[in-house]
Amino acid sequence: MELVEDPTNGSVTFLQNSWNNLLDTIGDDPEFLYVWALTTWVNGFFWVFGGLFVLMDVFNGPRWLRKYKTQPGTNEPLEWDGLLRVAKTILFNQTMVGIPLTYIGFHSAGRTNLPNVRVLPTAFEVLRDLCVCLFFAEIGFYYVHRFLHLRPLYRYVHKKHHEWTSPFAWTAMYCHPVEHVISNMLPPIIGIHLMKSHLATATLWFTLLIINTIRDHCGYHLPFFPSPEYHDYHHAKFTECFGTFGYLDLLHGTDKQFRKSKQHLRHRFLWTTQSARELVPDK
Repeated sequence: MELVEDPTNGSVTFLQNSWNNLLDTIGDDPEFLYVWALTTWVNGFFWVFGGLFVLMDVFNGPRWLRKYKTQPGTNEPLEWDGLLRVAKTILFNQTMVGIPLTYIGFHSAGRTNLPNVRVLPTAFEVLRDLCVCLFFAEIGFYYVHRFLHLRPLYRYVHKKHHEWTSPFAWTAMYCHPVEHVISNMLPPIIGIHLMKSHLATATLWFTLLIINTIRDHCGYHLPFFPSPEYHDYHHAKFTECFGTFGYLDLLHGTDKQFRKSKQHLRHRFLWTTQSARELVPDK
């Protein structure tokens, strides 16, 4: 399928033509796209993007980036046995848990009233759906996360994720299978199902989610990259900062100690190459 070039709206036409060329190559069967193609993209992007940070931990370099570590002296270098243990758990969650749940979800609730996959959504539709997804994901993650910190759920489920008090990028998906379902998979998918979002919107949403969770767990507060100090503090202390952006923590008062900490002072966007620890020293 090929669209005619519209000189008054060239960029939109280019995107639509490129999208159709992609679908001509891989096919436009909804089950294949929403289950298999989307899963492959999300999981693959997680490994590759997170792997960039993991390589810095494994090889303990480059040296000029070490000053951006949020918890200096940890994972320097990252030990292979810990890395392999994390990788095995992630692969299990992605394949044995994630794929079946995605397949069941698509056939039970996701395949009806889907938009025409050949027609890209408008910018307004994408922004609208992303806002809805963000709203439900933040609420879902915060309350599920607090729930998982209650006994005995913490002991038998969530404690696995907290084995890493100084996380590295791939630990974002290192967790008990139950947690992977109720925390990692269900909250982010609510908005997509409610809005019957287009595949392109879903792909963008899950890509942004992976970037955000890798940022939270990467262990590096890099210049020109959003701060990970908030969630890093949660891993170090366990008792506060249950949300992603902090609004619900502020509402419920679950960030009081964080706001008195050095990490709070460092929780800023770095506009220069000066590190957060140089801006706010320990002493």
